[in-house]
Formats: sequence, structure tokens, C-alpha cells
Amino acid sequence: MKEKARNDSIPISLHGKLPKPFINLGFPKMGTSSLHAFFQCGGYTSYHHRCRRVNPYYTCAKCAQESITEGLSPFAKCPDSDAYTQIDDGFSFPQLSLLDEFVEGYPNATFILTFRSMQKWYDSIRNWPPRIRGPHMDDRWREMNILDLPAGMGSNVFEFSDWFCKHVERVRNRLDQHPSHALVEINIDDPENSETISKFFDIDKNCWGHRNVNGM
Repeated sequence: MKEKARNDSIPISLHGKLPKPFINLGFPKMGTSSLHAFFQCGGYTSYHHRCRRVNPYYTCAKCAQESITEGLSPFAKCPDSDAYTQIDDGFSFPQLSLLDEFVEGYPNATFILTFRSMQKWYDSIRNWPPRIRGPHMDDRWREMNILDLPAGMGSNVFEFSDWFCKHVERVRNRLDQHPSHALVEINIDDPENSETISKFFDIDKNCWGHRNVNGM
């Protein structure tokens, strides 16, 4: 993997003062559940994958798309929240298709990118959901036509790594054009990560931990 998390992406003057909402632009199985639990532990409201607790099938991806269809900002039809830690639903990826709309619709938001070992990520999506016969997450994505991951691609760790790195580059380049945004980059494999993320958001470091770990 050529792209690595930049631990110095947030100036010290912004530590503990990052503006809301906190929007994770990372991919599934890259610490999204851990991020969700971290913010909740720190006293923030957070949505992860689903954006309507009364309707388990109403995902953040769906309400974002409905909002854009009606000419609104991406989360206009979603419940208000301090944090949105997984905005895709595994089928639709607003962090890819609606990146410009998020950047323009939330000019003072704090965006987040999570990183991890590409091999660990690949092993995780190849075995999620944790059932023996599948299909698994990588099987589904190979059948889809996703930005920078066309149908048929994703047969090995290198193709998935390339897809992720292109996304990182696109997010960085886009946000570089909008200095009002903050971009927090987090390596969830880093043993010092709890210290780093604690300083960024002024949340107790003990709130950080791995959640929704694949047991296969």
C-alpha cells in the first residue's frame, strides 16, 4: 500500500476543537464500528450504516441519495448527528459518488479517512459476513460497477489496494482545494492510535477499541 495515514494532518491548534459533523469517508471493515463506538463513548451522537433507528433498512447511503435527488445537502433527510461513521451500505458508496456534494454541502465539516493493513482488510472483506460458503463482501463488489473498481475487478489484494489508494488520493486532492475542512487520517493498526485520536477529538483514549471484529 503506497498511501499511509498522515498523523500530522491536524494542526495542534485544532486538537479538541474540530468542527462537527464528523464524517467518515473510509471504507467498510476499516474501523467504522470502532469509530462509531468511540464517538458514542465520548458523548457524541453517531450513526453507523443505518440512519433511522426506527427503520433498520433505512441506510445513511439511502437518505443521502434521497437528499441529493431533492436538491438538498447529503444529510438533509437523515437524522441530525454529531458523527456519521459509515455512510455506505456495501452496495452504494456516497463517499465515492457524492464526494463533491459532501465537500460543498458541509464547508466546515471534519472528514475522516481510516487506514489499515491492506492484507488485513482484504482478508476481512473476503470473510464478511462470517459464513463458510459466502457470498462475502468481496464477491458482491466484484459483481458491481463501482468507481475505480469496475465489474470483474477485485480478485486480489493488489486490486483492492489500488482502489483504496485512488480514493485516498481523490479525497486529499479535493479537500486540499477547501482549506476550511479538516481531514483526520487514522491508522487503526497503529498501537498509538488511541493516543492520537484522543488528542484530535478530546475524548478519553480508553474509548477507543476494536469492534465488529471478523472471527473467521
